[in-house]
Amino acid sequence: MALVASLTGCDRSPPAAPQRVAPELEGGLTWLNSPPLKLAELRGKVVLVDFFEYSCVNCLRTLPYQKEWQRRYADHGLVIIGVHTPQYGFSMDPHNVFQAVKRLGITYPVVVDSNFKIADAYGNRFWPRKFLIDRRGRIRFDHTGEGAYVVMERTIQELLHELHPRIKFPAPMAPLEPTDRDGVVCYPVTPELYLGQERGRLDNPEATKSTDPVMFTAPKQPASDSVYAVGQWANQSEYLRHTRDTEVYEDFLALNYRATEVNVVMKPEDVYWMKILVKQDEQPLRREVAGADVLFDGDGQSYVKVDGARMYNLVAKQPYGTHELRLYPQTRGLSVYSFSFGTCEMPADAKRLQQAQENK
Repeated sequence: MALVASLTGCDRSPPAAPQRVAPELEGGLTWLNSPPLKLAELRGKVVLVDFFEYSCVNCLRTLPYQKEWQRRYADHGLVIIGVHTPQYGFSMDPHNVFQAVKRLGITYPVVVDSNFKIADAYGNRFWPRKFLIDRRGRIRFDHTGEGAYVVMERTIQELLHELHPRIKFPAPMAPLEPTDRDGVVCYPVTPELYLGQERGRLDNPEATKSTDPVMFTAPKQPASDSVYAVGQWANQSEYLRHTRDTEVYEDFLALNYRATEVNVVMKPEDVYWMKILVKQDEQPLRREVAGADVLFDGDGQSYVKVDGARMYNLVAKQPYGTHELRLYPQTRGLSVYSFSFGTCEMPADAKRLQQAQENK
């Protein structure tokens, strides 16, 4: 698993590489949405190779752009190929990758690279990372992380012009998310927080190297940018698992954070789904800041239906600030892997300026 751990930090950019022939896409466990493809058979096409992980929030934010590029340019010679390299044990499973590809609406070919054969060939240790390959099979563009969408689309057009010199393409698409627009402000944010003994650190007085269930108690003064547990949990290698059934929602996992968006990677064990209450600052989430995966019951309680091993969006479009978020399981079997955050927002005065310009 050491190789998996080294793939984190997906917003770091490696130095630009000189043009070179792209390595073949060999060694994947299976292909989804397509029979196995070879770059040698795609000469005369422009190929976008996207290294991604289905539970990585940075990767998910780039998907709408790739889907639109596929719609715009597939008929003109663009081929998009996703290379799924896993971050967690569960995301090594081709079945889980298949379910994620289906749920995310990815229709272009995806190769499941759970043994990192393709990642090794490309020397890649980042998510997301995108390579553009020209009609001769040479790497002409290499970008790590989110952003650079206009530059990438212009490069796609330039490479397609080498195939079709007389064709006219539309202007690069406008930003699809408000946080991708000019004028956005990004504040200091809580770094990605991992659970489990390999990469995680709990802010609890009970320090344990054991993977057996432990009764955790809250720290007297919780630290900022930290996670602590209350109740019975087992600290495994890459996740924290809830290990008892309770009559009421009393055990919880608490997150102290500063951000505008919160995501969590979770998995239900031995059940199809489980209901996890979500509270912020000891109250149900306000509907206007509730993330895409948050539901509300008849009593107004906010909760998440954990029905698979994936990332869940808990908080979205919240004004920047510091909060405590709690997750309450009532039954055993919830495994929690990591928390990730967003910190960028469009300031109110910038929104008004943009609206005024758009209304001219």
